Amino acid sequence: MTQHLSRRFIAALSASFLLLGSASADPTPAPSPAGSWTFISGKMSGGCALSGDMVVTRKADKTLKCDFRAKWACESRLPKLVQTEQTCTATQTGSDVVITSRMSKIGKVEPAELAEYMRANYAADHFKVKINARGDEMRGLFHSYGQAEVIFRRHVELIG
Repeated sequence: MTQHLSRRFIAALSASFLLLGSASADPTPAPSPAGSWTFISGKMSGGCALSGDMVVTRKADKTLKCDFRAKWACESRLPKLVQTEQTCTATQTGSDVVITSRMSKIGKVEPAELAEYMRANYAADHFKVKINARGDEMRGLFHSYGQAEVIFRRHVELIG
């Protein structure tokens, strides 16, 4: 009988270790995208690419707001350059980050004759990316009128 109780005790103890082991194996939460970033897209038709700087901040209500300045530059089609300022919201689910933007301002346009056309027709730039486990890079897709791969790299704060 004692041997039977010992086996039950060992079985119960083993089960509890298994349960505790699986609880501690929960994945660590993905890093937050809050911070300063630089981004660049892959080339699209006409040799066009989007690049810029973005700042993502977490508000008191836990939402992620962002602002960015972007430069749309083309090698072999017009416009050659469009500089924009945009606001955005970021939604994070695990390591997935979706950035939805709204146009704030169209700045410099080259050639200047296309400035009014760009003010009326430039579409906001959106992103769907994954943040890596270190929290220093996001990769995914840029989409607006075109679509391309995009890479975000976190600005490193120097300690002096």
